This record gives sequence, structure tokens and C-alpha cells, in this order.
Amino acid sequence: MPDRRPVAVIAALEQEAHGLVSRMPRSETVGPRLSVWEGGGLVVVVAGVGKVAAAMAAQFVCDVFKPRCVVAIGLAGALEENSRPGQVIVATGAAQHDFDARPLTPARGIIPGLEIAVMHADSSVAEKLLIAAQLESKHARTGIVVSGDQIITSAKVRDALAHEFADALCVDMETAAVAQVALRNSVPWSALRVTSDSADETFDLRGVLGFGVSTAADLFERIIQSVVDEL
Repeated sequence: MPDRRPVAVIAALEQEAHGLVSRMPRSETVGPRLSVWEGGGLVVVVAGVGKVAAAMAAQFVCDVFKPRCVVAIGLAGALEENSRPGQVIVATGAAQHDFDARPLTPARGIIPGLEIAVMHADSSVAEKLLIAAQLESKHARTGIVVSGDQIITSAKVRDALAHEFADALCVDMETAAVAQVALRNSVPWSALRVTSDSADETFDLRGVLGFGVSTAADLFERIIQSVVDEL
């Protein structure tokens, strides 16, 4: 019997989810200050910006919709110095770059209770997303996403993060929070990120948001819709 549980997709901004939700009906289920769409095997939630908002949305979908997997989508800053906008990244793991519970934990980034810093994505979900992403972009890659409650607009800060998290490809504000909630609920997860900027002093908000609507949102829609039945 087919698994009728939905795939949950979480975005911070409606601009990022625009391609997915433009043809979907609003859900009758209303979350705490969340925008929710439901249909075609998907539940799409626009959570708001930051780790707390993302965690609230992730717990909401786990409690209410019992999804078969959770996928975080959205824009990200590239951690590689010369990366161009439009790099598609499928998360194989996520970490919080601004989390430090020492001396409760032996090292920076380790989460008490989980006892790890990098939360690994579900390998099957990540692999299926990557295959779909590579059909849309030959430069699609897998890697670690690091998250924190700040938009990185400094090359010095970006380079420090790249040094600390050597396997990380991009930085955002939500993926690690979604990952932590998904792991706590035993729900498979991954993330689909598209780089919109270089996480340095060239950051331009208008350009980033315009890119989110014009390019990234369409990529998210095509990739997710092509693989939703397989996730």
C-alpha cells in the first residue's frame, strides 16, 4: 500500500516557496503564525526567518501532518570565495555555527542530548534530491549546510566559518534547526539550497530577493515536483 503521508517542505520566505505554492491551495490547517499550503502529496510551510521560526514550523508539521520526510528549501550564502549565484546544494548534514554549550559539552557546536555537532541528513532522501537536482543543474552538489541567526555579509566571517566547517558549502539561517527537530522526531530530512550571494560585503538584499523569485523558486519547484513521489 502506498505511503500517503505527505512530504513536508519548509521555507523561510514566501519568495523562496513561490514556485511550489503558486498553484497549490491554502491548507485549512492553520499553524502558529505560519502560512501553509497542502496538495499533490506536499505540505509547504512558510515559517519565517531564523532558527526558532524554522524549529516551530518543523515541529508543527511533524505533529500535525506526520510527514514521511522533511525538506528545507531556500537561499543561502556561498562559503567558497569565488562561487557564483545559482549553485544548487543538497544537504548531507547540517550544523549550527553559532551554538556553543561549553562546558556542558566538550566542544563548540555539540548539541546536548544528541552529542553531535553535524546532524546527518537521510542518505536516501539526499540521494533522490541530488539526482533530481542534477537534471536541472549540472553543478548540483552535496555537502554540509551551516546555520546561524545572522545573515553573513562579511568575507572575514565567511572565511572563518569555511575554515571551521571544512565540509560546509553554504550558510543559511534555518536548515540546522529543521534538522534537529526532524532527528528528534525520527523523521527523515534533507535540504535543498541555492546560493544567492557570496556571504560578503557585496550582499544586496534587493538582488537576493529578486533572485529568489526569478530563479531559485522555479528550481525548487521543478526539483521537488519531479521527485515528490519517490521521497
